[in-house]
Amino acid sequence: MLVTACCASLALAMSDKPAVQAQRCTYHGWTNSLRLSNRSAEIVIVPRIGRIMRFAPIGGPNVLWENPQLLGSSLPPASQQTDWLNFGGDKLWPAPQSRWGWPPDPYLDGSPWSARVRGDDSVEMLSPISPSTKLQFRRRVVLHEHDASVTIRNELINRGEDAVEWSVWEVAQVADPDWADMRVGKPSIFRDGFRIFPDNPAPADSVVLMGERVRARRHAGSPYKIGADPLRTELRAQVSGWLFTVTGPNRGRDQYPDEGCSVEIFSNPDPLPYMELEALSPVVRLSPRGQVALTTRWTLTRAQRR
Repeated sequence: MLVTACCASLALAMSDKPAVQAQRCTYHGWTNSLRLSNRSAEIVIVPRIGRIMRFAPIGGPNVLWENPQLLGSSLPPASQQTDWLNFGGDKLWPAPQSRWGWPPDPYLDGSPWSARVRGDDSVEMLSPISPSTKLQFRRRVVLHEHDASVTIRNELINRGEDAVEWSVWEVAQVADPDWADMRVGKPSIFRDGFRIFPDNPAPADSVVLMGERVRARRHAGSPYKIGADPLRTELRAQVSGWLFTVTGPNRGRDQYPDEGCSVEIFSNPDPLPYMELEALSPVVRLSPRGQVALTTRWTLTRAQRR
């Protein structure tokens, strides 16, 4: 078992367990992690690096990719960081990326977040406030009682004194999936219902349009990225016999980042074998103390055999 030193015994009889259990634990050496579990699934939150690092069926594989070289590691204080470390798991960034370039803001990604278990056994996380952008993230993670699904409310809050425009960008790194796909726009602002990012063009045969979905397979030698503007937010990946699905709100007439994308898939080459399922909120003007939210639902189901 990858989770150790849980504060409550995992050996309780199923009949004695509440529908959802919330436990403090050590995960891969990260102390004070939080594990939510029910009879079907578990999710592990690591406040020390501000990420969700595990989503899995009970006794089954983690669908989120973890960087094996960084397990249990942490970064120096954000003010001293000079580079970005790719821990894996699931994280939040502000979008569009064109406004901040690279690397990501060390206060929002990789720094310790506060986290608490609420009375309903959900977990609330809060990032530090970025000194440069005056932005702060808040997340609420709710594991459903009777199935392998989680609802995550992601909020981006403007803690500055001036109005700003930003989008919430949820990025789930998936462990070397057989494929990943997303719905395409019908109708669409893009010619084929989706967009291939020019800075990361897709290698031949890596991306295939299949009716109302575009399917992508990881390329070992080249990174690439695609995006789309579907009415309904839905991304999927098949991982180790399980189908990981991310759904979100229906698309409105709002402005979205990256020339209008509300969903995106990124494929990373070797030696770090993962793909990203990315969901984005509209770009919203935030007054001081204003916020924009993106709520997603993650679900695990058995993949269909063919």
